Amino acid sequence: MEQATIREVLRDYVAREILLREEPLSDDEDLFDAGFDSMSLTRVLVFIEERFGLCIPEEEVALDEIATLAALSRFVAGYAERGGASAAP
Repeated sequence: MEQATIREVLRDYVAREILLREEPLSDDEDLFDAGFDSMSLTRVLVFIEERFGLCIPEEEVALDEIATLAALSRFVAGYAERGGASAAP
């Protein structure tokens, strides 16, 4: 799973479904300043599980690792490369 693909999928989902905005989300925009919160994280983790088949426990996520779209994409790609847990069938 390529990081660029993950970033584009997450860019669209976070902007439209989490932040409820039409304008594009830049790679380095602070998600928390834009309105991202703990409930947003839960929703994104569910989306990642459904879209990419990765089950990432919330306790494995450090907020500084997901503070921007670029950081979040790196985290998800890295988790996948490390053989992150697959979603249950």
